[in-house]
Amino acid sequence: MLRSVLICVAILTTVAVFGGTGSPRADNIRAATDEWPPFRISTDTGFVGLDLDLINEISRRIQTQIEVIRMPWGRALASMESGGVDIMTGLAYRKERAVYIAYTDIPYFSCETAFYTPASRPAIINRYEDLQDYVVGFVLHSAYFERFDTDQDLQKLGVSKEQTLIDMTKRGRLDVMIGTDCQVDYFIKASGLSDKITKTDYRPGNSVDLFLGVSRQSPWAKRLDEFNSIIKSLVDEGTIDELAKRYYDSPS
Repeated sequence: MLRSVLICVAILTTVAVFGGTGSPRADNIRAATDEWPPFRISTDTGFVGLDLDLINEISRRIQTQIEVIRMPWGRALASMESGGVDIMTGLAYRKERAVYIAYTDIPYFSCETAFYTPASRPAIINRYEDLQDYVVGFVLHSAYFERFDTDQDLQKLGVSKEQTLIDMTKRGRLDVMIGTDCQVDYFIKASGLSDKITKTDYRPGNSVDLFLGVSRQSPWAKRLDEFNSIIKSLVDEGTIDELAKRYYDSPS
C-alpha cells in the first residue's frame, strides 16, 4: 500500500515520527520538494511517490522525524543555499550547486534526458543541431546536460513547472520540450497522452543521476556519512528498485 503524506494548510508535512537520539539539534530534518511524478505525486490527500517512500525509509533508519515542505524547485534550491531547509531529493549533480549542497556519494536512481514534441505537429529531431529550428521548453533551475544547459544560441522558453511544459506540448503550443525520461514517460503513460505527445528520435545519451543532497548550512551536514550509508544500503539491497516497481509497473 502506498504511503501518503498529508499536506497541511501551512503545506508542512510530517512524514514519520521517531524518538531517535543523537540528532545535532532538537529540530526535525526539513526536506524541500515539489510535484514530479512518479517521484512526488500530488493527490487529493497529499503526496505519494518514490521520493516520499525514500524519505520515509531514511526517517525510519536515521530515527529522526522528517518534515516535507512543498515549494517551487528554484525556491527549494535557494533554501538549501541559505540553510532554510536541510535536504532535497531528486537532485542532479552540478558543481555550482555543490558549493552549498553536500551530495551523497552515489545516486539512488538514474534516468536519461529526452525531447518530446506535439503529436499533432511533430518536430523532426534526429540530432542536437536540429533543435536550432525550434523553440525548446525547459524547466527553470533544472539541470539536463551540459551542452544544452550552457547553449546560448538555442531558442529556449523557461517555465516554472514541468506540468506547464506538458500542457503546452499536448496542445501544440510548444515545438519541443526537454525532460527526464523516467518522469515524462511515466506521466505520458499514466495520463493517457500517448496520442498527444511523442518522444523524438534524438537521445543525448547522458545519464541523469538523482541524488539526495544535504545543505552545507544545515547541522545535518555533519552526518553526511550516515546519509551515505543509508542510500548505499537501499541501493545495494534492491529496496529502491522494489519501491520503483510500484509506480512503473502500473502507473496511475
